[in-house]
Amino acid sequence: MALAVGLCLTVWVCLFVMEVQDRQIDESFRRDTEKIARDTNVRMQTYFDSLLSIQGLFAVARDIDRAAFHDYVLQLRLSERYPGFQAIQFVRRVPQEDLARHVAAVRADRSLKPEGYPNYTVHPASLRPEHFLIEYNEPMEHNENAFGLDLAALPTHLRALELGRDTGRLIATERVILVQDASGQPGFVARLPIFRPDAPVATVDQRRAALVGFVAIVFRVSDLMREVVDQALLPDLHIAVYDAGYLRDGGADAPSLNNLMYDSAGKVGSGPHVSLEDLRSRLTLNVGERRWVLQFDGHPGKRYSRNYLTIALIAGAGTLISALISALLMLAQRHRDMAETLRVTVGEQRALQDSAIVGIALIRDGRIMRCNRGLEEMLGYPSGALAGCPSTALTRGTTTEDVFVCGPDGQRVHGELALTRHDGAQLWCMVNGKVLDAAAPSKGCVWVISDISDRKQTEAALVEAKEGLERSLNELAAQKANVELAHQDLSAVLVTLKQAQASLITSEKMASLGALVAGIAHELNTPIGNSLLTATALSDMVADFERKLADGGIRRSALDAHLADAKTACAIIANSLGRAADLITSFKQVAVDQTSDQRRRFALAGVLHDTLATYAAQLRRANCEVKVDVPETLTLESYPGSVGQVLSNLINNAMLHAFEGRAHGRITITAREEGEGMAVLRFQDNGVGMSSRVLHQIYDPFFTTKMGQGGSGLGMNIVYNIVTGVLKGKIDIESAPGKGTSITITLPLRAPVQEDELAAT
Repeated sequence: MALAVGLCLTVWVCLFVMEVQDRQIDESFRRDTEKIARDTNVRMQTYFDSLLSIQGLFAVARDIDRAAFHDYVLQLRLSERYPGFQAIQFVRRVPQEDLARHVAAVRADRSLKPEGYPNYTVHPASLRPEHFLIEYNEPMEHNENAFGLDLAALPTHLRALELGRDTGRLIATERVILVQDASGQPGFVARLPIFRPDAPVATVDQRRAALVGFVAIVFRVSDLMREVVDQALLPDLHIAVYDAGYLRDGGADAPSLNNLMYDSAGKVGSGPHVSLEDLRSRLTLNVGERRWVLQFDGHPGKRYSRNYLTIALIAGAGTLISALISALLMLAQRHRDMAETLRVTVGEQRALQDSAIVGIALIRDGRIMRCNRGLEEMLGYPSGALAGCPSTALTRGTTTEDVFVCGPDGQRVHGELALTRHDGAQLWCMVNGKVLDAAAPSKGCVWVISDISDRKQTEAALVEAKEGLERSLNELAAQKANVELAHQDLSAVLVTLKQAQASLITSEKMASLGALVAGIAHELNTPIGNSLLTATALSDMVADFERKLADGGIRRSALDAHLADAKTACAIIANSLGRAADLITSFKQVAVDQTSDQRRRFALAGVLHDTLATYAAQLRRANCEVKVDVPETLTLESYPGSVGQVLSNLINNAMLHAFEGRAHGRITITAREEGEGMAVLRFQDNGVGMSSRVLHQIYDPFFTTKMGQGGSGLGMNIVYNIVTGVLKGKIDIESAPGKGTSITITLPLRAPVQEDELAAT
């Protein structure tokens, strides 16, 4: 019976192993295909992101010459980081009437080659309203055939160009044979339109009118897939890539040799291949507004086949084990009945001992022979740890003598002992010892040990409680006095907290003023350094002149040269100290306004220029450009210190948050008088902008996205309180991620007088 059950179990295990291997093969095939599709999509997106960066380059500058295009592509280092493309190109749109001028300009272009390009021609030659000519080609080596190619004469390319022009999106061509590729393998080109930076492109007509050309990446699909596909997979996996057409046309073209882009078996359409019926998969990718179909077929081989050797070993081992188990089962059954009776008897005796709440131990010749679980738990030992230990281990640290010895005539022993637990703690116990066999004392003694630590602790606690009660009466009087002092301290703390709350905004203003001091110190360093250097040089010239005079003769030419040098040195010192004086004047005005904050009549442009002067060093280090458009005639009767504090906080906020991750930024400040007695101040930046959640919490105190990185969360809260409270104006903020931030502040030309000033008056 056992043998039959074992054989059935072996068969079941073999079937189970085969099923597990099939699932593993399916899972491995699915992972391989999804990874290839995912890696292909990621690699495509990387190249397309490079096109976007080149499009951004053309958006910044109106016209990028050949040398700038060459340098920028080299900086991308795509051929090192992401090989697999054929060339990066710029295709220029050239009307028919400008064709001759374009050809002459390219031939005379010596920005990269001293001899220019005298052999540059447009091919194929044709007459049409406009031409799309490949003007920049990186690298030029091995791509010379594409230089000057007129894509307008090629219908496949022309349709992709027109789609890109009309939609403004990145467009890929259908399967093409590249003119610069002699192998005849399929390829495609991805192009992104370039429009004039200042032209509107909201409609199709506007995009057609603003089109300058295209930036493009040329691919040979076999090179691209070679970088994506792990070559170790190819013996077991066949990959075919088909171009199913533009998405706007449905993208449903049936796979055929005409739209086959890539065949992992070798040259496209080179021959048939053997596939496993259960290992087939089709995945799709959207590539430049076209749908690609990736078809995968698993080959019979090492990667996608069952391991029949493992199954055979399992079957043989299962048969042998089944035979051995059947023999062992019969033998074990005979011993099981005998052992069961013995186990029950021993278990009952052991349970009787272990259930006792006291410890029981047999000690012979100073060694613990056996003990129950109660003693081990009492002394904190794991099960079986005390058996075989010397009896002195129970009293270690208290005495070195063996106290577990009965009387010479077998008398009982009774007393209290301090035993030592396994963790070193002391434990008071009541011990009772009796010889196991009076006729044979060498068999040892049985000791019964009970824990009396609670009783000992109670006795000690009673003594300590009596002493503690006396101490408590003395401490009660002292605590009563402390309560009264604590009440007074809490009242003082409450007053201090209110003062700290009022001082928090003032501290933030002083911190801002400290930053201004650092900026002014940096700006003053240059003019004062120049003055010191020039003064030192002038002193050396005077000393040299005195030495020549003392030698007995000064020629008129030497005197004229000395006077000219002295005049130049004095002019340098005067100009440098004048610059330092202007900076100090600006800083003094800002510092006086922000510390005193007196109401007076002032020009808004002057306060703005003084504030920007104190931030010149920080703005220059941040590579931040500031444009100001404020009329000199716009005057306010208000609080210039508060206005300067608002501008300082806005500048600090922009440098800390707006331009994170950007090499440079731009701040635009404008002001105009609008309406009756009102002025509108606009502060704009072209930074990263804010999300709706951040915009909703912008005025909350202590809210910041830069906690621990220089942000206190008080900047915009202070701005809001000053604008609405001190200046009696209002503030509005508009922002969106990636679109910068615009802050509009509306202020009265004549601010109401503050209550504290009225009281002082």
